[in-house]
Amino acid sequence: MLNILATEEKKKILVEYRLRLAVVAIFAVGSLVLASLTLLAPAYLLAVSKHNNTENELATLEGKYSHGGQEKEVGAQIRDINNKISILLESNTSKRLSPPQTILDILESKGNAIKIYGFTYDAMNSQERIILTGNAIDRGSLANFIETLKKDPVFTNVTLPISSYVKSANIDFSVVLERNSNPPINN
Repeated sequence: MLNILATEEKKKILVEYRLRLAVVAIFAVGSLVLASLTLLAPAYLLAVSKHNNTENELATLEGKYSHGGQEKEVGAQIRDINNKISILLESNTSKRLSPPQTILDILESKGNAIKIYGFTYDAMNSQERIILTGNAIDRGSLANFIETLKKDPVFTNVTLPISSYVKSANIDFSVVLERNSNPPINN
């Protein structure tokens, strides 16, 4: 194809094209900025109104609680709570019996003829209950185990149902051990 435009005309057309392209780009960017400002205006107004409301509430609260009498009342409440906490912390928790240690003691005293399958631990105000379930090879080993538990000063009551002695061998049993939450005092 033959180009009949002069070089100067080509340059003028190219400059005019670039100017039109720049005008369209500026118009598009301006339209985007205007649309985004239009869409963000309600959010801005809402944020400003919330900021003003919180400043007003803060000023109201500062005016309400700036009195010295309420500070003394709050200070007294804090001291009272601290006293209660110190009383709780001063209670002799080091002498309390731990359930894991008790279970380990029971496992050490059971012997080879007794197999323990489960422990159930229940703690009330000053009384704790441990329920042992297991299996004994014979009546004698079960009786020896129960006597060992009864001799232990930690337990206040050891209860084995009589029905556990019905079988003479391979006896499934359930023993209820009760103890006080605090150990006996040794003088």
